[in-house]
Amino acid sequence: MTITQLLYFVRVAETGHLTEAARELMVAQPSLTQSLQKLERELDFPLFERKGRHISLSREGEAFYQYARKVVEDRQQAEKAAKNIRQANKGLIRFAHTEPMPSNFIPVLIGGFLEHKENKSVRIEADVAGTAKIVRELRADEIDFGFCSEAAEQAEDLKMYPLFTMPVILITASGDPLTFKKCIEPKDLIDRPCISYRTNSPMYRQIKAFWEAQGLEPDVRCRSSAVHISELVARGLGWAFAVRTDKKPGENIAVLNMPALNMERTMYLAMRSDRKHGPAAERFMEYVLAYSSQYNS
Repeated sequence: MTITQLLYFVRVAETGHLTEAARELMVAQPSLTQSLQKLERELDFPLFERKGRHISLSREGEAFYQYARKVVEDRQQAEKAAKNIRQANKGLIRFAHTEPMPSNFIPVLIGGFLEHKENKSVRIEADVAGTAKIVRELRADEIDFGFCSEAAEQAEDLKMYPLFTMPVILITASGDPLTFKKCIEPKDLIDRPCISYRTNSPMYRQIKAFWEAQGLEPDVRCRSSAVHISELVARGLGWAFAVRTDKKPGENIAVLNMPALNMERTMYLAMRSDRKHGPAAERFMEYVLAYSSQYNS
């Protein structure tokens, strides 16, 4: 029996149709049928029960399917691992980062890293994503590093290195009645519409903890990503807590004074704890940690 035969068997078992499986596998249907028949002869038991154009697993096929699927999945994981090793050896670094970020942090980081002689041949692939997606991509080995907030759950398979912090501020549209108050207290916000983060965001958890400590609950009218919250506030749809970076607030946004808002967002460098990186990725990690320490000082 071969891995190809097992792959064919698993796809037919999951689709329940030879034609559809052949199309997905990009093989001729007669070749697929012959491969399955040969596998059945080798195993000496039937894998399928045929009912017209549709087929279903036999009793023996159902028992065998669990083992065949594991072999196929292990093969796919091995292929992915081999691809990652090849990429690491060639000097490919893949990472994703969240927003908002200081405007020059990522460009200056990449530029400074590539300026070093030993990194001249390194290639970098960068993307923007939320923390939840970054964690998923790290675990799926689709990226090597993530610049993000702390994951929702502490997991042994992830390492999180703190890089720097950014303050959280209170913003509203210019001309909003709140802008005429010199000092905002939490109770001043309760009866006014609020724009907040989606519930899978680390910022959502921080803000929720803040309001629970105050014994209050804001009137959240809209939830969105960090990228769009300022735009919604600028349109007068409500106030929001936002992360302050080196970028100036929009023309129609006012930053309000709220002493009780003592909150920060910490940016981390995240990676898998069980992932062995190539030399270029190791140099990149060391460079990021050294760069962030200078950035904080």
